[in-house]
Amino acid sequence: MNEPFIPVLWALVAGAAVACVAYLLATGIAASHAEGRRLRSEGKPAGSASFKLLRPVGAWLGFLVGGASARVEMVVHREAERSFLKPVRLWAEKRLRAAAYPEGVTADEFVGFAVLGGIAGTALGVLVNLRIQFNPIIIPFTLAGMYWPTLWLNSRVHHRQNDIRRGLPYALDLLTISVEAGLDFTQALDRIVRKLGNTPLAMELGATLRDIQLGRTRAQALRNLSRRVDLAELNSLVSALIQADQLGSSLGPILRVQSDQLRAKRSQAAEKRAMEAPVKILLPLILFIFPTIFIMIFGPIVLRFVAKN
Repeated sequence: MNEPFIPVLWALVAGAAVACVAYLLATGIAASHAEGRRLRSEGKPAGSASFKLLRPVGAWLGFLVGGASARVEMVVHREAERSFLKPVRLWAEKRLRAAAYPEGVTADEFVGFAVLGGIAGTALGVLVNLRIQFNPIIIPFTLAGMYWPTLWLNSRVHHRQNDIRRGLPYALDLLTISVEAGLDFTQALDRIVRKLGNTPLAMELGATLRDIQLGRTRAQALRNLSRRVDLAELNSLVSALIQADQLGSSLGPILRVQSDQLRAKRSQAAEKRAMEAPVKILLPLILFIFPTIFIMIFGPIVLRFVAKN
């Protein structure tokens, strides 16, 4: 093998190893979060060991980065409203709110975890560089380490939104039946929360119910629900309910229409996933299955031909 290709080969192997380690870490934390949610539903203390170890470091790094950013902004006379970290904090706060603040992580701690991941990725890149002597390899390791908390957070948001999406049609049917049976919106919402139990959708609807009981209007409570969950299907339902409340329309027919539309969207999404399956399976077929079949069919023929010659 030519010498110039050896660093490239080592870089590809190292990148694949980092991707595998990141995937294993992400799935491990996801499993620990699911276990923690189960323990909390049973009234037991929860919290993964990894977060117990890393959270103080992340909080300290987040505080350190925030203080350094503030000092730099004071030197360059930059206004607080135009802070360097403000867009990052706003994005992190929005995603953490959609994930229901997993493990109680705050926006500043999330920034600290990103810095911690960058430090760990840089250290791993330096170790790999000592072996292959290819300095640019440190950059992708650093970026991968900084992106790992974002990958974890997006995974938590995705799983929670999927849970809410799956439970929404059933909750909407219950709400429709309750309203058409003569209950007002608050009583129907309370019955749904008790019926759904300890699910993400029940928690969000329970928070909406508490907002209404504390004196907020129905429109304000529903807007807060839409802002917290950040789910397209729920946003459409909230908009319809707010419009019906403003116009004084009956909720029963509107809820039934929204339920039919939601089921139609779920059917369309299922058909879309079914049509995407052949395209997604094409790459594994080409890379893994077809080569194995060719080796099994033509391998003995090639070996026999080589043995004769």
